Amino acid sequence: MRRWRRVDPLGLRQRVFGLFVLCGASMASVVATSILRVVAHGTDLRTAAGMLGAVAFLAVWLTFAVRLYLVGIYRNERGLLLRYVHRSRLLPWSQVTGFDVRTARFLGSATVRNAAWVLTRDGAWETPVQQRSRLVGWRKNTGPVLSAADFDLMMARLREAHAAVQAGGGVVVR
Repeated sequence: MRRWRRVDPLGLRQRVFGLFVLCGASMASVVATSILRVVAHGTDLRTAAGMLGAVAFLAVWLTFAVRLYLVGIYRNERGLLLRYVHRSRLLPWSQVTGFDVRTARFLGSATVRNAAWVLTRDGAWETPVQQRSRLVGWRKNTGPVLSAADFDLMMARLREAHAAVQAGGGVVVR
């Protein structure tokens, strides 16, 4: 089986979260080295508790930073994977009927940004990817926010992949 390929281009937000992942990994290596040195020389209870606290903090930091970095739309021959911060949703190609651009929803209300929506036989699913907007109003900042050109490119990629699957040619991966 092929691996998942990202459909939406990496934006500034993903690059920043990638930097957070690198910082967290660097801090984790420093803490791991310190823990190994302290354990080699023997530890007291207070030092061990401090090390456990640092390890717990870094574990939470890295987990959250990686999840924020991975938010987006992915595809392979099975279907689409919509990755959000706290969950993921797999939509098989057999269930996908198309794609649409609609306003993003936040707490049941429309926001000023447009989002990509996947149309399925069971209804429409909002993706975490949104189009940048200069309007003032409610915004949902949970996923990639793309320029108009990048957003249009992503929508074209989605429609092309869906057309290839419908034609029986499989998914075109670039």
